[in-house]
Amino acid sequence: MTDRPGMSPEPSLGEVRARAQRLAAAGSWTEASEFLLQHSARIHAHPETAALLAESLVRTGRAREAREWIASVLPLIEASEDRASLRRATVLNGAAHFTLGELDLARRGFTEALELARTDGDDALVARAMNNLGAIANIEGDRTGALALYHLAISAHQRLGNTRGLAECFHNMAITIRDLGRLAEADELEQRSAEFARDAAQPLLVSIARMGRAELALRRGDATFAEATARRAAEEFAAAGEPVREAEATRLAGVACTLSGRHREARVLLDFAVERTRRHGAVLHEAEALRSRAELHAAAGAPRAALDDARTALGLFGQLRAAQESAALLRWIETLPLGADAD
Repeated sequence: MTDRPGMSPEPSLGEVRARAQRLAAAGSWTEASEFLLQHSARIHAHPETAALLAESLVRTGRAREAREWIASVLPLIEASEDRASLRRATVLNGAAHFTLGELDLARRGFTEALELARTDGDDALVARAMNNLGAIANIEGDRTGALALYHLAISAHQRLGNTRGLAECFHNMAITIRDLGRLAEADELEQRSAEFARDAAQPLLVSIARMGRAELALRRGDATFAEATARRAAEEFAAAGEPVREAEATRLAGVACTLSGRHREARVLLDFAVERTRRHGAVLHEAEALRSRAELHAAAGAPRAALDDARTALGLFGQLRAAQESAALLRWIETLPLGADAD
């Protein structure tokens, strides 16, 4: 069939894959996902390109779409002889479930990916899977287990010279160290994460480290630095098409406004964070946004609204088996004037 006048010929599957790979290598995941979705019917049975679409969806916060896409293509990938795409799709399956708060399924996906990677000698994926398993351990309060996994992942990335992997691991390690109350050490780790991200030419990872430093500034009571840093990160995430991370950075800016006594501005920011994370099914981030909004309500003299948000956040933390977060939130609820109603 000849092309109609004025129309460009449809790209070949190889051209589709090559362009998407270039976009991914440049960190343009939003553009990569939109481009691949235009050709989803054609790439459905092509393991490598199907896995690339899955990764683009995961990396742009579209976890529900990623989960559905992977469920549709994983049987075909398993039936193929493309072990690399199978390993990639398996770890991405875990990542989609992780974002959606389905931690048992996430752990299964990461563990299966780890086993495949070890069998196939894929050291980069071994490190990535351990890093992801460390994130689950940290959510569940196992700080020691999380740090052990991060150290193993960092050693593997160092052997491989994988600066991008190092940036991701140092950021996750910073979160665990932060949760242990070692704020200065956590800030050093975030700065190391940013350095490796720059070396890897990954501006998105630089923004993630910047957001981590904003969180640390809040823990130290430096609302001015936290707000400026969080707002900058939110703008960067918005430009990169990262809606969940944009919402998380916006949450931090909202917390900074709460600390500064600007309650009306904080409410706008935190409402945005709650709505955006809920829309995308990002359970951990929604729980954190609800907790932050509860704290705003309490500061603004609205304990009933604070209690409502805190209870909803408590349910989400319970779904995640985040026992330490749940216990801390229960203690906070008891300080509310209506805390006696919160059993």
